[in-house]
Amino acid sequence: MENNYKMKAIFNNIEGTCSIDGAIPREIKCVWNAELQQLTIARDEIGMQSLYYAQLPTSVIVSTSLKDIIPHIAYPVVNHLVLAQSIRYNYPIDLQQTWIEQIKRVRAGEELTIDKNGIRSRIYWERDYTPTFKGTKEEALAEALRLLRKSVRHTVETADGPVAVLLSGGIDSTSLAALTKEVQTEVHAICAGYRGSRYTANDERSDAKRFAEEKGLIYHEVELDVNDFQSYLEEVIPYLDEPCFDVNCMVQYALYKKAAEMGFKVILSGLGGDELFYSYKARHRETEAIRLRHEFNQLYPVRKHWKKYLRFMLKHYKHIQLPNHPARIDESMLVEWTYNDYKRFAQDAQLGEERFAEIDVHVSLPENLTIQGMYDYITPRFAINMCVYLGNKLCAANGVELRCPILSPELVRFMDSLPMEMKFDMKQLKRFQKEMMAGIIPNYILYARKRGFEPPFEFIRQIAIKYEYQHIQATHCFFNSMMADRLINNLLYK
Repeated sequence: MENNYKMKAIFNNIEGTCSIDGAIPREIKCVWNAELQQLTIARDEIGMQSLYYAQLPTSVIVSTSLKDIIPHIAYPVVNHLVLAQSIRYNYPIDLQQTWIEQIKRVRAGEELTIDKNGIRSRIYWERDYTPTFKGTKEEALAEALRLLRKSVRHTVETADGPVAVLLSGGIDSTSLAALTKEVQTEVHAICAGYRGSRYTANDERSDAKRFAEEKGLIYHEVELDVNDFQSYLEEVIPYLDEPCFDVNCMVQYALYKKAAEMGFKVILSGLGGDELFYSYKARHRETEAIRLRHEFNQLYPVRKHWKKYLRFMLKHYKHIQLPNHPARIDESMLVEWTYNDYKRFAQDAQLGEERFAEIDVHVSLPENLTIQGMYDYITPRFAINMCVYLGNKLCAANGVELRCPILSPELVRFMDSLPMEMKFDMKQLKRFQKEMMAGIIPNYILYARKRGFEPPFEFIRQIAIKYEYQHIQATHCFFNSMMADRLINNLLYK
């Protein structure tokens, strides 16, 4: 490489570190060696902050924002496979490639060394699921609680301004609120709901308010109006540079905007709890389907295993014969709610000369995948998971910082070290977490039906119907394809 090879980053040389784009994020470690003219940059273990780079003919561009790199690329090329995966699965599946061919993503736990000789990559940390913990269940519960308390305390004590906890009424948010109350006397909790009675089935404000009163939290209630979502969507789009499509992005944006208006600078969120403590009923069902399929395949040839085959068929005949049985394996697995829309879209959709019907975006899962294997498939994507990515982007858009104490690397490492039978129960979601928080948060929270926050589906449907593609050519339009088209237009043609 030429001697004039340059690294386009802003170097402050403060305590041996350098900043990217003028401000160093908490989770990005940067060291500039002036003597060797060498930059070492590393992303955190979990991937809480995005980090990108592009290797150009005479320079390397490094940034926490993908859209800041695009102007330095003469002819950005769309990676159609990554874009199609995002339209199909709601967010990028690939951990390294981005939707722009020339731009790569630094993976969680990855370190780059950049100098005149080029770029060298090293994975300095990756999740290890070997069950090394030798203690009792009670000791595991106590240690996990200690680590979560430690993370909450550190988060609160290092916050640069007034802190508020997002209180949904679920286990994760109430756990954070209760443990934050142990750290400081005055704890603000923000709970959101929709205006009107249409969404009351999933409205958890009554439980959240009851809990706040019992714990002595300062309760703030935010009422969201679906009629405002069109303007919120227009405000959100300029901040997105990755194809992460969540129909709740307007809801999140509105909530963070309200928090900023109240004067809060740091938001504590329970993101990551569902993945770390096994909270997805669909993941349980899908993994059971894979297990049964693997067991079924082992029975061939039937002539050799006919007794086992008969016993299996008698016990699991519904799984084998019924097309709509919940334990069947099909292409809709992982994000079944977008599957039918994507199928209709991909029939005749194309971008330039590329036809989406000819792009293989199906994610193949091993047939012998375990429950932990299924969750392991999801949790490494904390780095690009739409919740963490969108949370960071939408908070930053409102001058608010998002912090997720449950995603403490120390807590994640510990949970990974536990035997599966200790931390998982097929019949009860989040059993380990419920036992860990027993006595700290009440039973009406611990054992409530999981409801979640209902997305504004009717609003989404209406704007998709009215939308006219600018760059994608397709007959069918739904939220993900509309957002992909707007992303292309916003970043490549403006």
